[in-house]
Amino acid sequence: MTSKIAQLYSHCVFERPKLVIFMLLVLVAFFAWHAQDFRLDASADSLLLENDPDLEYSREINDRFGTADSVTVAYSPAGSLFEPAELKVLERLSEDLLAIDRVESVNSILTVPIFGDTPLTGISEDYLTLLDPETDLAEAQDEIMASPVFRNALLSPDGETAGIQVGFALDETARLLVNRRTELRNLNRDGEASLELQAELIQVEAEYASYSVQAADRQHEMITEIRNTLDGYRDGAEIYLGGAPMIADDLVTFVQGDLSSF
Repeated sequence: MTSKIAQLYSHCVFERPKLVIFMLLVLVAFFAWHAQDFRLDASADSLLLENDPDLEYSREINDRFGTADSVTVAYSPAGSLFEPAELKVLERLSEDLLAIDRVESVNSILTVPIFGDTPLTGISEDYLTLLDPETDLAEAQDEIMASPVFRNALLSPDGETAGIQVGFALDETARLLVNRRTELRNLNRDGEASLELQAELIQVEAEYASYSVQAADRQHEMITEIRNTLDGYRDGAEIYLGGAPMIADDLVTFVQGDLSSF
């Protein structure tokens, strides 16, 4: 039996090399053409199970409070963080990050209120910050380091590393598509979706799939621009970038690189 298979293989492959090569070229061309439609997805939809209750709960909370994606920068200057010169550098970095398209907010120790130097009548109005000339930097440092809100969030326990939260603008289109898709999926899962709603679900899923590709490209551009901005400050500080959007973008980039190599 094995001998017959070997003879058949030899007859088909070695005695018709041109035909075999032609067929291989056709297969390669076919897969190469369809490779342009291949994309990697590192969104919550691909990383979690469909109808995951924790994901739905997270989206419900985000929708209720308007929570948007963000990345975090760990910034450790060569000098003392609370020196006026280092605070000015941190201010310039924050302004450069805020100037990036689709970055909506930048929060750091520069934006937190300093209550110790603020009269009680002014806490809800014109509170002081680290950049105000009348702020005592030593006392402000002690206050921020002792704060259960800001300590380990915007400032390390040793007071040498500042955390910078870079908030992204809320993607209203994606939010509406996800909410409608979730609503329709739940109805379809419970057997309560009419034929019209099932058709709408197919349409919404297609719209979201198309839109998510564009959103991923925009996010990749934004992460790249953030990294380029941080590179301009690495000579005077140790800087690290983190956050779920960055991890998802890196995951896609690394896998794409592996696919290109192999």
